Amino acid sequence: MYADKIVKSNAVFTGLDEAPFAGGVAIAGGKILAAGTEAELAEYEGPDTEVLSYGDNLIMPGLIDGHEHLWWGAVADSRYMVDITASTNEDEAVEMIKAFAEANPELPRVLGFGWFPATWNDAPLPTKDSLDAVVPDRPVYMICADCHTIWMNTKALDEAGYTPEDTFDGGHMGLTEDGQLNGLAFEPAAAEPAWQKLYDFPEDQIIEIVEGFMKGLASQGVTSISEMSADGYEDMYYKRHKVFQKLSEEGRLTSRVHIYTKLKGMKNFDIVKEWQKEFWSPRFRLNGLKGFLDGVTSTYTAMLLAPYADNPSTCGDGCPLIPQDELNAGVIEANRVGLPVRLHCIGDGAVRMGLDAFEASIKANGRHGLPNTIEHIESADPADIPRFVELDVIASMQGEHLPQENNEKLLRIGEERCRYEWPFRSIVDTGATLAFGTDFPVVFYNQFPGIYAGVARRNYDGSIAGADNGEKLTLAEAIRANTLGSAKVYGRADELGTLEAGKLADVIVLDRNIFERPEEEIKDAKVVLTMVDGEITHKA
Repeated sequence: MYADKIVKSNAVFTGLDEAPFAGGVAIAGGKILAAGTEAELAEYEGPDTEVLSYGDNLIMPGLIDGHEHLWWGAVADSRYMVDITASTNEDEAVEMIKAFAEANPELPRVLGFGWFPATWNDAPLPTKDSLDAVVPDRPVYMICADCHTIWMNTKALDEAGYTPEDTFDGGHMGLTEDGQLNGLAFEPAAAEPAWQKLYDFPEDQIIEIVEGFMKGLASQGVTSISEMSADGYEDMYYKRHKVFQKLSEEGRLTSRVHIYTKLKGMKNFDIVKEWQKEFWSPRFRLNGLKGFLDGVTSTYTAMLLAPYADNPSTCGDGCPLIPQDELNAGVIEANRVGLPVRLHCIGDGAVRMGLDAFEASIKANGRHGLPNTIEHIESADPADIPRFVELDVIASMQGEHLPQENNEKLLRIGEERCRYEWPFRSIVDTGATLAFGTDFPVVFYNQFPGIYAGVARRNYDGSIAGADNGEKLTLAEAIRANTLGSAKVYGRADELGTLEAGKLADVIVLDRNIFERPEEEIKDAKVVLTMVDGEITHKA
């Protein structure tokens, strides 16, 4: 059988070995016929085969982002939202917001993303007052970079229906000393009324936003992503999924999308199974469930086993976000009906709680083989690290979160506990599966800064990120986490994640061979070719 295309290079990394080799990948009918040396591929080259030669550039599997927020991210990547990531204080952020509002007077709401306490030198959190001063006439919603806090003006608070008396089962509102709303909503449950307004777009704009996002993903070599927002089962989410499904059926999703819906509060998963039957195709599917156990260390809402080093009065405000018995019951039932569960666990206390729930599921259901995951694992107790492989739990982590947090863990949890902050090496050494992603829009969906962070563990300025704890990966391990590891998260390791015969032809080519270049160049790598199912979706 002749190939439709053969992609050749002196550096082919299949993900099966530790280093690249000279050769190529033969592709036909959307699948890989073979990956091997030129001599081994000769039999697949026919008179109509398109041969693409890339010299010394690295050929590798398409990048699979193991944890991404499709809709939040797509909006953040669009013309409808201002990026205030570069702000270093509240005043700078407000000036960016003011400029965006003045440049876009037709938008009914002013939306923004990217402010972060760690990049504001741990300054006091912002309030509605500064937003009211520059945009008094329209709702303003500004999402923190970690997506766990929303900063609003008075118009937004009113539109979302917040009152000082509001209470939430997981999360809380920020209040002034005299008990009035200060403009902040903390954690998913409290943020939900704001999300309902913030991401309310008509169908034509949803399509515009998603199609633009797909082009961006292709330019970065990202061939599979997820929607990890743990959206509920209200009509607005169903209608949005229908739009995504329509785009998939029309061939307009050029990155595979995997949806994870809300775990919390669910005792019966019939609706999830019904939706899964409807939303299940090669490019768009409802994969499983997502739950939150804690928040983030920036705002002392991550759940720790011992008090915060810089705030000994708490082990995590409002933690856990769900009681252990309720969590166990939900995970057990979800796994029983065939749904994998992914749990947000930033602190070591949440990591232990999540592992305990998965252990309870195994005791109740037996070894079910579902790809349950713990998400983030920014700190862990060493006693819990072997439990990942023992319980068949995938460690889903984000390399670039390490430099993004700007050494904050050293302050929040102390240097001793930072021995096991982002414990990549320790997890891999147990034999557990490690998956990489970005958590976009927390950081950009270019995967290479995260791969570099996993290998070098350095900040953006080149200094050591966090504690110098030896938790480094080899380049092959880091790439494998961002390809095969994430394919395992999605239950698709038999289709994706490596370049081998029979798998779907998701292939990318870089502008260099990062195995042969200085380590610091990993983060600078660019994608010159992206293929999904053997079709070119990006060519520089």
